[in-house]
Amino acid sequence: MLVEKVRRFIELHGLLRPGERLLVGVSGGVDSVVLLEVLRQLGYSLIVAHVNYKLRGADSDADEAFVRALCRQYRIPIRVARLNLKAKVRGGSIQAAARRVRYAFFARVAQREGIEAVAVGHHQDDQAETLLLNLLRGSGLEGLIGMAPVRPFEVGQKLRLVRPLLSVTRAEIESWARAKGLSWREDVSNTSLNYRRVLVRQVVLPLLRQHFGPNVAERLAHTAELLRAYWQSTFAQVLMQHWLSASESDAVGGYLRQEALAGMPRVWQQRLILEALKRWLPGAPRHRRLAWQVLRLLEAQPGRRLKLPQGTIWRDRKGLRFRRCAPAAPISEEGALEPGRPLVLEGGVFEAVLLSQKPACLNAGTPQVVYVDADRLQWPLWVRRWKPGDRLQPLGMQGHKKVSDLLTDLRVPVDRRAHSYVVCQGEEIVWVAGYRLAEPFRVRPETVHIAQLQFTPIED
Repeated sequence: MLVEKVRRFIELHGLLRPGERLLVGVSGGVDSVVLLEVLRQLGYSLIVAHVNYKLRGADSDADEAFVRALCRQYRIPIRVARLNLKAKVRGGSIQAAARRVRYAFFARVAQREGIEAVAVGHHQDDQAETLLLNLLRGSGLEGLIGMAPVRPFEVGQKLRLVRPLLSVTRAEIESWARAKGLSWREDVSNTSLNYRRVLVRQVVLPLLRQHFGPNVAERLAHTAELLRAYWQSTFAQVLMQHWLSASESDAVGGYLRQEALAGMPRVWQQRLILEALKRWLPGAPRHRRLAWQVLRLLEAQPGRRLKLPQGTIWRDRKGLRFRRCAPAAPISEEGALEPGRPLVLEGGVFEAVLLSQKPACLNAGTPQVVYVDADRLQWPLWVRRWKPGDRLQPLGMQGHKKVSDLLTDLRVPVDRRAHSYVVCQGEEIVWVAGYRLAEPFRVRPETVHIAQLQFTPIED
């Protein structure tokens, strides 16, 4: 019986707790309708989520009406998102955009409802299709392990994505639905050979079944399961060791240290880049071509960057920094700077380090780094864009000078001049970042404690 088969699969993989409250993604197709009915029979507390993309006109609205009616029949709460997806997508894959929108909506609803699990209707045939598609794309081992029965929505998130039907074939689902007298909606786009997944489903898998037997999907899914077990018991552990040795996470992304990367084989460097993209720039493409592109930044000058729709990767003096986009809360133009906590601003990254001993030479060899008398500082310092009227006593001078005049005298281009930063202690300027230290904060012979201030600008 299908319900019992799903129950055993849920228990085997620890997908859900008995009676757990969860969100179910329901499109109206047979897979999601059966998923909803099975979970209902297993006694879970359910909320349905449905997305109307407006891609098929009246048919999309009819799908929504069907799912709403189903929820009324079952007395299950429903949450619906409506949007004109085609109007929002400018190039790229409609299917990929729909998936991003759908999963973002699921996450928002789950957070609002205090839910920790989202169930979707992927089944064994979907797993076989995924393995074949990834194989034909030239995927590495991780792409051949297929879809996990359960995974975090994002790295570090408590919210789980679960796939209770992953041990069940499409034929079993449709047969059970007919036997139970269930109704569902048909999406005509699921028969269009313009989509590669549909081509695999409608042409490749039937051909394989014809020549290799009816259980092809089951055998392919079993292969993915074996590869997943192999991956988790070997490669995943080595990957985690390399990751811990090379990475540092922060509030807006993270950092990969060049020194650690340099000691690894090229294949592991590439794999760490892909892991960084997954963790720090969710939604970014994760393929070898992009990984090599990112690694080439290590051969460039500090400040070079690679911009993606999901965020920015740039090279600084010691490695690669990843900063994800946050359109709803843009990165600030100012902020507090203290030792050990990099400050990421729109124009670059500021860092402060307390040194254990005096450097042999107080000239760092780059205008982006200065040494200052730490005993004259009160942490945290404040970093902001300079503004008209700002003044400082430049290093080596007796009097004060306007920042605007200093930048003009140094022949800083007008476009860069307007975006320059100052590091301040209260109202007093400590450093015009990248250009001139203030005299009161220079290191003197009697200085005991020294701080290093560093600014890594982002440049195209």
